[in-house]
Formats: sequence, structure tokens, C-alpha cells
Amino acid sequence: MILNGLLSIFLRSDKVLRDWILLIISLIIVAASVFSKAVLLKKAGRKPWYALIPIYSEYSLYDICWIGYLGIIEFVLSLAIFELAPQNEKILSMGLKGLVLIIVYVIYFILSCIMKMKLCRSFGKNIYFAFGLIFVEEIFYPVLAITSKEYLGRTLRKYNPITSSKKPNVTKQKKQYMIDLQKKRSLIALIASVLTSLFCIYAVALGLIMDPSSKYPERGSYLFRLFTVNSNVFAALGATMMIPFAIEGIRKKRFTYPKWLQIFQQSGVICTTLTMIFATLFILPFKGFEITFTGMNFWLHLVCPIMNLILLFCTECNTELTIYDSFIGLIPFYAYGIVYITNVVLLGEENGGWRDIYRLATFVPASISVSLLFVATFELSHVIRRFYNKFVQKRRSKMESIWSDDLSPVEVKVECYGLGRYNGMFDNINTITTPFDIFLSLSDKYPLSVDELSHAYNKGVIDGLKEKIAYYENKKEEFSRIIGTPEKLANKE
Repeated sequence: MILNGLLSIFLRSDKVLRDWILLIISLIIVAASVFSKAVLLKKAGRKPWYALIPIYSEYSLYDICWIGYLGIIEFVLSLAIFELAPQNEKILSMGLKGLVLIIVYVIYFILSCIMKMKLCRSFGKNIYFAFGLIFVEEIFYPVLAITSKEYLGRTLRKYNPITSSKKPNVTKQKKQYMIDLQKKRSLIALIASVLTSLFCIYAVALGLIMDPSSKYPERGSYLFRLFTVNSNVFAALGATMMIPFAIEGIRKKRFTYPKWLQIFQQSGVICTTLTMIFATLFILPFKGFEITFTGMNFWLHLVCPIMNLILLFCTECNTELTIYDSFIGLIPFYAYGIVYITNVVLLGEENGGWRDIYRLATFVPASISVSLLFVATFELSHVIRRFYNKFVQKRRSKMESIWSDDLSPVEVKVECYGLGRYNGMFDNINTITTPFDIFLSLSDKYPLSVDELSHAYNKGVIDGLKEKIAYYENKKEEFSRIIGTPEKLANKE
């Protein structure tokens, strides 16, 4: 009731008074944000007045939880967004400038999200608090400053477990690779997935806001008759489903995703790659560059297919694709082919069907062109599958080549123990996973069973957890010595 009363008074008040109220609220929000950041910097051992310096405040905030120079990059990106932001026009009508603005904003948003998640971890807050900080930072920054008891240090820590004195360089390389490989895939998957989804949404939106014309008949409500649009939407749906797995991979430093999503990704790549090849070989010679590679077709015929190829080949899991998987991946293409043939060949445009958008019956009978297209698509899926499997085999060989042949079984177990100890000390207990795929490869390379390697890893996890608990216990004792124990404080009262 009180809130509704205040809101009604605000809406009925004079414009000048409303402007003054908004200005005061804005100043309070800015002051609270600066004060909160100053408190956080002070708790992290930095000068609190750093929060007053525009660029250095971002640098300092990033430096206490992640990498300081990324704060400068975020500040530059915020200036770019301010400069590129449209005044009286829509982003969709800005062309290349609108695309640059979207890319800059996505990078800015991803950087900001990761920093805030790491900042919450540095002050002992969970992922749910981090989401609040991301979306309602005006409220959660003061709450973080008030409720956080102590600074726990940066969340980005170098992996430096016990190493062998005989082979320090080899073991160091292997340790770094075992941890960073999956995390790197997760970052690539997250960036590629977000960009692929945004590019597709942008391109489809361009087509939907256009009215059908003689030059572009399949626009507006008829847009989804195009295989180009449907294939890109299908691939973008797969990219969107990849995002939570990529985020989870960043949290766990282990990028994995299920087999069904792997096939889904492959299917989207087959369809979008086919549109790129078809547009280049057949649409471009007959309809020209303007129809083939401008407007929404620039994104759907070129940019989105390339992004989907990057997403598939740069973030593949350790499981190879089979011929059976390729057959399943062709189902969306064959389903559209049946719908297209039914509407174009069996019904025809004169009977309420579709026009022959892809000119399949222009030069040869439709039965021949459709058969050739089906065979060509199957061969394309075979080529994509072979390239994908070669990437998987190459990365597996690269990982195994880092492991020296003259490492003893004891040194290998020390590797696994060190990896477990690192995860036990610095990861959330609910996100720790056992890297069985790496242990299987190690077992093939060295005379050790997966059971032995898992035992060494789990022992390291338990020891790391014990060290973490001991660290927090020492911190509690120091805190009690400074302000007194609860019993002493109660007696004083």
C-alpha cells in the first residue's frame, strides 16, 4: 500500500519534481555502488579510494578476483557501447554497425558475468548470489559489501601440485594441460554458442520484419518455407542448448556434453553447410551477389554456417561419430525434403503449394535433382563426420604425446594425486568430478589400472578438502582473537 501510494504521488507530480527525484535516486545508486566497491577493495587489502578513479576502479575490482587488465578491457567496451548505441533508430536497421554493437555488448556482458561470479566466490558467496549480482547489481553490491566477512583470495589459481624432481618440465606441462584443456573448450563453446544464437536471431528478425515482394517472396510469415532459415534456426537451437553445458564446464573445468547434443550439433552443421555450398554454387551464379550475400542472407548463407562449423570442430567431446550417428543427423534434412517435394511437386504453386524456391525442376526433372541432392547431402555428412573424428583423434594423440614414455608409475600417480588435491582445495565439493576419460588414456599408456589412478585422484581430493577446512578453521581462530569469541561477547553484554 505504501509503495503504491508513493508511486502514484510520483506519477502525478510535476515533471521538474520527477526529474529531481530521479536525479536523487540515481546519485544514491551511484554513491552506494562506489561505497560498496570501496568496502570490497578494503577487505581485499587495497586502498578504498581506488573505487573513485573511473578506470583504475575497474582494474582493481577485476584484480582482486580475476585478471586486472580485463577490467580495462571492460571499460573500453562500455565506451564503445556508449558510442555505438543508436539514438533514434533500431539496431536491426543499423547494418554492420548494429552487428558490431551486438558483438561488443555480448563480449562486455560475458566478461562482466564471469567477473561477478569470481567476485562472489572470492568473498564466499554461492552461484545464486552471483546471479543476483549480475542482474540486480544496484542491490547486491551493497549486500555483498555488508554481508561478506572476509576476502578468500582470487579464484584463478595456478595449478602447482607436487612435481617430480627428475622431470619437472614434462610433468608441469602435463598438469597444466590436464586442467586447462577442458576449460578452454568450455570458453570456446560458450562464446561460439552465444554468437551463433544471436546471429541467427538477428538474421531471422530481419526477414520477419520485411514484407513479401517480387524480389523477396519468402519474407514475413512465409519466411519459414526456406530451408536456409529452418536449418539455421535448428542449428541455433542446438547452439543454445550447448550454453548451459559450457557454463557448467567452466565451473567444473571439465567440458562434457551428452551424445544426443553431439548428434544435434552435427545435424545442424550438415544443414547449414549445405545451405552455404548451395548458395555459393547455384544461387550466386543465377541470382547475383545482392540476393545471395546481402541482408539476412549474409548471415544465414555465410556467417552462421561458419560459426556452426567452429562450434562443432572446436568444442568436440572425446567420443567419435559413427555412420549410424550420421544417418540420424540427416533426419531434419530429409524431413524438410519430403515437405518441400509435397508442396512443390505434388501440389504445385497453382494448387496452393509452394513455388520452386530452389529451382529443382528448372533444368532437369525433379526426381533426378532431388536424388542427386539427397546423395550429395549424405556424402557431405560423411565428410563432416570424418573431419570431426580426425579432430578427436588428433587431440587425443596430442594429449598422449605430452606424457613422456619414461615417466614411472609413481610419477603418474603423483600427477593424478596433484590434480585431485588441486580440485579439493579450490573447487566446490558439489562440482568435483573424476576425469575417467583421462585416466583411461593414462591406463593405456602406462602399466596402471583406472582403479589405481582414481584412488590416487580421490586421495588428493580428500587431502585438498582437509587443507581447505583447516584453512577456514585458522581463519575463524584469527577472527575470534580480533573481536572475541561469541561467549566472551555475550559475557561483555
